[in-house]
Amino acid sequence: MKTVITAISLLAAIGAGATAAQAASHDLATFIKEQDLDGDGKVSKEEYQRGRDAEFARMDRNRDGVLSHDEYVGDYRERLERELAQRPESQRAEERTRQMRQAEVRFGVLDSDKSGGISKPEFDATGWGMFLRHETDHDGFVSAKDVPAKDDE
Repeated sequence: MKTVITAISLLAAIGAGATAAQAASHDLATFIKEQDLDGDGKVSKEEYQRGRDAEFARMDRNRDGVLSHDEYVGDYRERLERELAQRPESQRAEERTRQMRQAEVRFGVLDSDKSGGISKPEFDATGWGMFLRHETDHDGFVSAKDVPAKDDE
């Protein structure tokens, strides 16, 4: 449990300047916008799990149940490049370098057993940490009623 909490803390710290290419936003409003699959303005635990399951399946290109370094970092790189294409050329190289460094760190943190891949339980553990970070009123949903974490303000 301590490892999971440490991983979540590290991901929160490095994600403070993250782009939309990241799977689960640290910003409450963005989290809801990105994770609200049914458009009702809130994200239930079940809805969030469905989204996480789909995200893992999409990234697991060889369908072996583990995200390899190439699958995880490569997927992030593809999403980042789509986002960077919307920015002025002068901003792309530095942001690409910074974000890809963070992707490497995230891979190392998510691969908590240091097996060389991210298992579904490892992937889920950090995802639930982000859900719980936002679900501050303990009603089972992330919504605008939840008070943002201090570093979201």
